[in-house]
Amino acid sequence: MAGLAVLLVFALLTAGCTGTSQTTTTTATSAGVKETIKISGSTTVLPIVQKAAEAYMANHPNADIRVSGGGSGVGIQQIGEKTVDIGMSSRELKPTESTSYPTLVKHVVAKDGIAIIVNPANQIGSINVDNVKKIYAGEITTWTGVTGGNVPNTNQQIVVVGRDSASGTREFFDKDGAGVMKGANVTRGMIEKNSNGALAQTIAQTPQAIGYVSIGYITGDVKAVPVVANTSTEAIMPGAETVRSGKYPLQRELFIFTNGQPTGLAKDFIDFIQSADGQKIAEEEGFVALN
Repeated sequence: MAGLAVLLVFALLTAGCTGTSQTTTTTATSAGVKETIKISGSTTVLPIVQKAAEAYMANHPNADIRVSGGGSGVGIQQIGEKTVDIGMSSRELKPTESTSYPTLVKHVVAKDGIAIIVNPANQIGSINVDNVKKIYAGEITTWTGVTGGNVPNTNQQIVVVGRDSASGTREFFDKDGAGVMKGANVTRGMIEKNSNGALAQTIAQTPQAIGYVSIGYITGDVKAVPVVANTSTEAIMPGAETVRSGKYPLQRELFIFTNGQPTGLAKDFIDFIQSADGQKIAEEEGFVALN
């Protein structure tokens, strides 16, 4: 019996030595383990991430990716405060956000353009950036005051529609170096909308309106107007090709942010968005792939 006990102990020790000593990390991409991540923020980035999440979960049934909007400001605040795992943004961090959330890491997911849109009934053929700025500043109030295009012969007031203060698209339009307003104040009469979709719907229903949306939200219900940069005479139509070529003047990158370097499901999902399959989804949604 004593000899048998010694043999048994030896067998157990031998099994422990020959067995693996590595620690394996199991994520939601492995069978049998459920992992959930939450994503919030920009309504511009939303369709890319939402479609990518659907495609990812179809191939990884143990992954649960929950996506909601709210605007770039909301996404940055929530990832900064770690109430979500990923924050979506259509703009860079503000200096105050960089100070408040110094551990945020930026990941580029696509390229985008800001389209100037009007109602399809509007006969305007093109518009220059300076005129757009004057309209939003309240300096031009009727379509007959707009130069550089086939403007409809009407003295009706222009209905100015823009995004709310949480919007990254609004931030780009107002203050960014490649934007329109260059820090000038917008007219108090501007109607604010909390999403690209809501803004486009207002333009579609209002013959005298003007607005701006991501190129991913251009539909047959609105008319995208070719834009003339202040340093040019050529009117460039907003779209994936003109953004890709660099010709369209109002363009930007789209981001998602993590608090620190991503791990687990968050990292795997970000890798998927930036992969060829993920970039194909971005293009299908009307945006421009990174490569």
